[in-house]
Amino acid sequence: MKMLQEKLAFLLNKYSVEAPIALKDRKTAVFDGAEIPLLSHRAERRFIELKNIVQGGTLQGISVMRVARIVEKGADIFEELYRELDLCQFILGRKIIAITAMQNENTLNVIATAEDQIVCTLEIAATLAKGEIPKDKHEIISQRGIACDVVVDAQLKQDSIYLFGAENQKYTDVDFELYELSAEEIAVVRSAFAIAQKKAKDEMIAIDQRLTLLVEKAKKSVQTGERQVV
Repeated sequence: MKMLQEKLAFLLNKYSVEAPIALKDRKTAVFDGAEIPLLSHRAERRFIELKNIVQGGTLQGISVMRVARIVEKGADIFEELYRELDLCQFILGRKIIAITAMQNENTLNVIATAEDQIVCTLEIAATLAKGEIPKDKHEIISQRGIACDVVVDAQLKQDSIYLFGAENQKYTDVDFELYELSAEEIAVVRSAFAIAQKKAKDEMIAIDQRLTLLVEKAKKSVQTGERQVV
């Protein structure tokens, strides 16, 4: 966390943002006397570009958003659902208004309805070996094309540069100011910086409250077997 805080301080100083903010962990920052959820996944370039494609008019007549995410065994699948529901709303620019969920131990299948009757299908599983990097895929289907954050016909995300030798290495730089950090770490720093720059305390808290409500509705749907309207 020390390096991430140092990178955050660098950005705050460079752009003369005087609002103090401190990273509590990779999911939370302390700002203006309150703990603020970072929702750092929103700052990942792949999701920003998907959002631009969807909301910029490239795709028209969107009908379905498909999500798949696999994480390591023991992870909280409802915590992963929180993340993926937020990405659906962020990318589509629409609120989720109804949700149906089915759980089988460490797997979760969800059908969520967003505004404009767009259907979001989410498949979440906590089945990977300990320490394995999460695998995910986000795909939007429309009348005029399909957008996806994984290369066509690929199962896994690719890195920019591979160096094969006695020890295989790979490199991917996704930010022109924050070197030495992974894409996920960069997103954490950028999210905290954006909160301080925009003074987005109330906005982030409101988003978190709605997402928490959606997750609670999903849990209730698992228990009752019924569709829950938000």
